[in-house]
Amino acid sequence: MARRAAERSAPMKEKPGRPCHPLLRPLVGIAKVLAETLGPEYEIVLHDTSRGAHSIVAICNGELTGRTEDATLTDFGELILSSPEYAGVDHIANYPSVAPDGRPMRSSVAIVRDEEKRIVGFLCINYDLTRAAILKGMAEFLTAVAPLKLADGGAEKLGTRPEDHMRALLDAIKHSRGGVPLRFATKAERLDILRHLDAEGFFAIKGSMEIFCAEIGKSPYTIYGDLRAVRDARARD
Repeated sequence: MARRAAERSAPMKEKPGRPCHPLLRPLVGIAKVLAETLGPEYEIVLHDTSRGAHSIVAICNGELTGRTEDATLTDFGELILSSPEYAGVDHIANYPSVAPDGRPMRSSVAIVRDEEKRIVGFLCINYDLTRAAILKGMAEFLTAVAPLKLADGGAEKLGTRPEDHMRALLDAIKHSRGGVPLRFATKAERLDILRHLDAEGFFAIKGSMEIFCAEIGKSPYTIYGDLRAVRDARARD
């Protein structure tokens, strides 16, 4: 019984992991935390290239590409190992890659070197762009707008009160004049303003004449006369 108690209290021995270069051992845990943090659309692969033969030390979410620990090194990995172009490079981020079934992916690699600058391994992050591409297409569709033929070339003002609509029309007129107050308009400009506002239904709104007279700095008598002239000219046309 004492022996059984001792067995229960003894610490469990962890199964030895796949052998790898000492510099890569701390990266096994980093690969796992990256996979859990980034989610299932990220494949994380830790490669060991230190012994002349390649091996995968750790792989998370390998189902994205169908790879296992027995997978071979990619052609780009072989290029990094052999090409002097990458002699001083420690990482390459966000380059295009493709899954075996043709799905587009975005990849990054951290190049692990020993004290003599020899490559001993790669920590790779491969992101499946499928869902992001769908979301991008949806976002482009949902945010696409066709310009309106408004006086200011802007957007429809969705005011809830008549006063909001009147103010939006007056603001559009002032914007088209470079922000110059309407009270500085000449008579010809005033008639053009009246013609536009009348076509937009401005003067069909209760209280519009008082608001416009305050903006233009003229009496209702003058504006009524100008508006009559505008409407007569339109009827003749």
